[in-house]
Amino acid sequence: MNAELVSSEIDSEATWSRPALTEANGGRAGGWWDRALGRLDVGQCARTPEAVARAFPATPDSVRASRELATGTAREWGLAEVAEDLRLVVSELVGNACRHAVPEGRSPEGTRVLVQFRLLRARRQVVCMVADQAERGPVRVEAHHFAESGRGLGLVAAFSRTWGWDPVRGEGKIVWAVCGGED
Repeated sequence: MNAELVSSEIDSEATWSRPALTEANGGRAGGWWDRALGRLDVGQCARTPEAVARAFPATPDSVRASRELATGTAREWGLAEVAEDLRLVVSELVGNACRHAVPEGRSPEGTRVLVQFRLLRARRQVVCMVADQAERGPVRVEAHHFAESGRGLGLVAAFSRTWGWDPVRGEGKIVWAVCGGED
């Protein structure tokens, strides 16, 4: 079940006011996104002690693979209690990117969807970030209870502490969510 991305133009009826990445992470310059890890080609994976990144093609198989990466990463970092929430969140975000972010005239196999996880050790949280080439941002919509889609961002909001997105000038956007931590 994937959320619908709708136009982010001014006349759009957004039901949620998104925080900026720097607001959500306490003003840390550049946010959580690691630009060096953002240079991966499709199929490549990179790790640091506090970050994991992998570039997927924009295909349905990437949703499953990103869930496995999320679960393994959370357990590796000793945060098994975050694994299921992280798994659901990355599934929705990667599914949206695969569904909505393939540029016209390009194949899904040749379109990169980049996933990064950042460990916030002191808070026992993991930040899930998904970058794609589409410049339009996600907008949470109120889906009718019989609708077959449109609930994904509601699920992301329900299973994360906070979420949002940021445009990356000339390169698309990063959609992010923070999972875990104490209440």
